[in-house]
Amino acid sequence: MKSILNKFLLGVTILTLLITIIGSIAGIIIFKNAGNTSIFIKENSKPIYIYDDKNNLVSSDSLYYEYCSIQEVSENLIHAVISIEDKDFYKHPGISIPRIFSSIYQNFKNNSIVSGASTITQQYIKNTYFTNEKTFTRKINEIAYALELEKKYTKDQIMEAYLNTVLFGSNIYGVKMAARYYFDKEPKNLTVNEAAILAGMIQLPNYYNPLKNPESATNRKSLVLRRMYEEGYISHQEYEELSLIPVEDIVKKGFTNTKITYLTPYIDYLFSHMPEQADSILSIKTYLDTNIQKTLYSIMNNDYKLFNDDELNCAIVVLDNKTYGVKAIAGNRSFNQRVLSYASDVLLQPGSTIKPLLDYAPAIEYLNYNPATIIKDEEYTYKNGTKIKNYDNQYLGNITLRKALSDSRNIPAVKLFNAVGYERAFQFAEKLGIEKKDTIYEADAIGGSTTGYSLLSLANAYQAFANLGYYKKASAFKEIEYELSTTVNDEPARLVMKPTTAFLINSMLHDVFKNSTFDQKNTYMMAKTGQTNYDANTIAKYNLPANATKDSLLVAYTKDLTIAVWVGYEKISNGKFLDYYKKNIPRSIMKLLLDTYAQKGQYYSDIDGIIKSYITIYEDQAYLAKTHGYYEYFIEGTQPLTYPNYEIKA
Repeated sequence: MKSILNKFLLGVTILTLLITIIGSIAGIIIFKNAGNTSIFIKENSKPIYIYDDKNNLVSSDSLYYEYCSIQEVSENLIHAVISIEDKDFYKHPGISIPRIFSSIYQNFKNNSIVSGASTITQQYIKNTYFTNEKTFTRKINEIAYALELEKKYTKDQIMEAYLNTVLFGSNIYGVKMAARYYFDKEPKNLTVNEAAILAGMIQLPNYYNPLKNPESATNRKSLVLRRMYEEGYISHQEYEELSLIPVEDIVKKGFTNTKITYLTPYIDYLFSHMPEQADSILSIKTYLDTNIQKTLYSIMNNDYKLFNDDELNCAIVVLDNKTYGVKAIAGNRSFNQRVLSYASDVLLQPGSTIKPLLDYAPAIEYLNYNPATIIKDEEYTYKNGTKIKNYDNQYLGNITLRKALSDSRNIPAVKLFNAVGYERAFQFAEKLGIEKKDTIYEADAIGGSTTGYSLLSLANAYQAFANLGYYKKASAFKEIEYELSTTVNDEPARLVMKPTTAFLINSMLHDVFKNSTFDQKNTYMMAKTGQTNYDANTIAKYNLPANATKDSLLVAYTKDLTIAVWVGYEKISNGKFLDYYKKNIPRSIMKLLLDTYAQKGQYYSDIDGIIKSYITIYEDQAYLAKTHGYYEYFIEGTQPLTYPNYEIKA
């Protein structure tokens, strides 16, 4: 039976191949009637029109591109590209019959187009004339165009054109800019390892980006090197030695952007986080607020004189809570050089900013805790016996959750994390875009994550509190217009927690800066700070103070805006650390932005399921108060129902 089925599949495959070839011939005839194909000489990149949140055109020159002749390209890169993309490029007539045959068989077996069999010539045709839409019609025309192109141009001319149209991650097009961007050199000077990295990126440029996904890029580089060895371009010894070198040791900092403007950080973020789509982009409508973006640019350039050290780095994210759009973003103070974005690419230890997400909100959601719940701040250890300390090395005894969170006590946070349970705590946080780690530690409860989270993802998670339980992944684009389609960012937000949970978290986080110089006087603001410290080995090595601060983070929000700020050093140099002034810079940035851009008069009305009661805390228990009490919020059904017995009071 299996043999009969295989013969049937083979017969259908051959028939399909014949139809494809006939279709290709037909495509050639059709194309010749329309006009002959030609190589596009991309001396200037095709413009992509970018619009701000008010639909004003802000850019049509957003791509990093410069034309490169084949004579300027290292043989290492040519060999790497051929090895991984099309080993018979200099032999076939533009298409590969064996690859087409194999592709058709695989596509038929899977009942869908899973394999394309594209040669470099076909890839160039697709990049230039067509889209990545996976249809048989497009494939037939692609074959026709490729055969026609090979008649008119040499292999080197086609290779040159191809290398100038390839995307190398984000908005980097062509090998000349890619070589400069990732290695700070001209393409003729690329080493074998550098060439292997670039060639490996062609298939999935953002996924194999050595800056964003170094592990995946290293594995891909090794595959390219193995193919180069198999094709005879490098020796087995070179393959083994070069494969051991991670991409982090190869990529170099130094690319200088000559087109730097206040828009550069936003546009770089936009292109590095585009949804996967194949055909050419014509225009992008964004959530960009140009006024806020200009302010971020000025902050980073130190126009406000906030930074007293040029090496001190910073990242800022501003989100629109109504649309979940990225209104402004700046990931590094080195705008004019190729650097990692500490807003979206670098995973930061979150410090205490994680506490509402992993500890307090899950305790309210699952255990019906409330701001007046009593928890004891006392000597406490992790399960392995390691002692936990609060920032002030003090213990406050029995305190309310409101006090514990607003004062950012570590021990109550870990207790809540344990009470909720690790799995359930992360299940809650995952719904807010906080990714669960492979290994969970108790220290995760207070921001001691081994890998961390991006500043953007933290800000995005806090939006669920601002929006009373609704979450949607933040994005920079409203709408992307392609040549053949349009993608609209219209996915609705999801309810990921009880609105009562978000309401109570907002009430507690409002206390963090309440009545301080950083508070908002004319609108309702919530905030949470977070700091991380150096480990003991680093402190000893660089002779740092025992409490030296490494990172300072802050997430603040009103009903309309969420702002996240990070300040720190990219690397330890000359024993520098964040002193009292430096670690408070995020507070100054927060106040500057909210004073200027937050809407006035925004307050949260009481919601269904929330009760406001006048209470007092007596013998570590909340009671209704007649005098000398304060108002507190409770989930309906959990509020105090009795008054304390003052007669037993000493």
